[in-house]
Amino acid sequence: MSTYDVVVAGNGALGLATARSLTLQDPNLRIAVVGPAGRPGGASGAAGAMLGCYGEVTAPLLRTAPGRARHAQSVLAARLWPSWLEGLNSALPAEDQVRLDAGTIVFSNAKSGTIEDENYAAIHEAVKADEEPWEELDPNQVPGLNPAEDCRPKRALFLPREGSVDASRLLRGLTRVLEQSPRVSLIDGAVKALDVQAGRITGVRLEDGRTLAAAQVVLAMGVGTQAVLDELPELARRIPRIFSGGGTSLLLQVPRTQLKHVVRTPNRAFACGLHGMPRAGNQLYFGATNILMARPMLRTTPADMFFLLECVLEQIDQDLCAAQLVGWQAGNRPVTVDTCPLIGPTSVEGLWLLTGTYRDGLFQSPLLGQHLARRMCGQPGLINEDFPPERKPIALYTLAEARAEALKHYLAMGWEHGIRLPKVGWHRSFPRFYQQMLDSLYEELGEEEFVMPPELLAIVDGHRAAMVPFFRNYYAEVRKAWA
Repeated sequence: MSTYDVVVAGNGALGLATARSLTLQDPNLRIAVVGPAGRPGGASGAAGAMLGCYGEVTAPLLRTAPGRARHAQSVLAARLWPSWLEGLNSALPAEDQVRLDAGTIVFSNAKSGTIEDENYAAIHEAVKADEEPWEELDPNQVPGLNPAEDCRPKRALFLPREGSVDASRLLRGLTRVLEQSPRVSLIDGAVKALDVQAGRITGVRLEDGRTLAAAQVVLAMGVGTQAVLDELPELARRIPRIFSGGGTSLLLQVPRTQLKHVVRTPNRAFACGLHGMPRAGNQLYFGATNILMARPMLRTTPADMFFLLECVLEQIDQDLCAAQLVGWQAGNRPVTVDTCPLIGPTSVEGLWLLTGTYRDGLFQSPLLGQHLARRMCGQPGLINEDFPPERKPIALYTLAEARAEALKHYLAMGWEHGIRLPKVGWHRSFPRFYQQMLDSLYEELGEEEFVMPPELLAIVDGHRAAMVPFFRNYYAEVRKAWA
């Protein structure tokens, strides 16, 4: 058995950022970072790594206190990126350094539903309210946007302080810096279970049978965290359950690119919005789909591949039909049952959680990694602890609000997939069909206290006979845990 002061379970952006922050807080700590070298199904490796503080704003986000707290975290995270990369790059050779590519252009078109207009307006209002720099652009003069005629953008907003990093380069840089530390061990493996004695964490067990002893453990395994928690059912039922937001992304090679910045739509149709960005060596990254599932997606599907390619060629650049395919990527965002993150200590002494971050994990990794490291070392954190791991699911919607928001997403999904309807009268019949389906789903779930967020309906809708009883039982267990 090997012994450490801290075991960080997870080698994605959050796990690596936490380990890096711990080494800066206390260079004497013996730290093990555990995760499979290839990161199969992980969110970080497949991410576009947009630093989307304002680009991710939606109309519902800023209507609730938890939503505003998440946005406040994003604002703080955005400010930390320059110094975070400066510190990381100071420990890396020039060829491995990570660059922040500044600039994001948010555009909207008519390929989705009214939800896109609402979220575009919310982004615009948020940057004005926070006095964030912005510029309105001619939507038909955006470099790199060459859509089909029926997909022309209606509006475009330039955010000069947002942008992206290369996710794979960031992960390599963090890994290399940690490898250079004599008191950090990077272990190729996966945590299977926790060792707990008398209410205290004592270590972890790996899938290959190895055991690691440690007085503190951080679970930052993304969607893999839930299986580990399930080994401690009394603890697990006090923590909002984690599901998978499966996403597909695409890399293309072009002789020369006109794309100079991130280009993206607002969030729409249950996803983070269509987006593209330049990468080194005349490569272009495009994403991303979002399908909520009970289990992680390890490979992409032909349906997602077709949909993403169609969106890219129609809505971003028709000439990319001649580009060369570099590869497809699949990843899984950790999405809790209330869509809010799990950050901080648990009732098991020495056990910390850092997951459930949905689309914000990589973007907020400098902030959350440093926050958790400070807390673990007995110092004040950097953020309010609005999202403790052990809590009832947070109510973001009333039942009426959830039904209305879900309808907008379903309609947007239909239009984005190119549904064709008769011209007369169906503008009323089409929404009515979805409304009846949504009403029956929510009625079957029978919940008014813990209203399911619209994003999770896809899990129920796809496997109704199994998932309605599952969620009814889950919410009953939550009530019992908090009685």
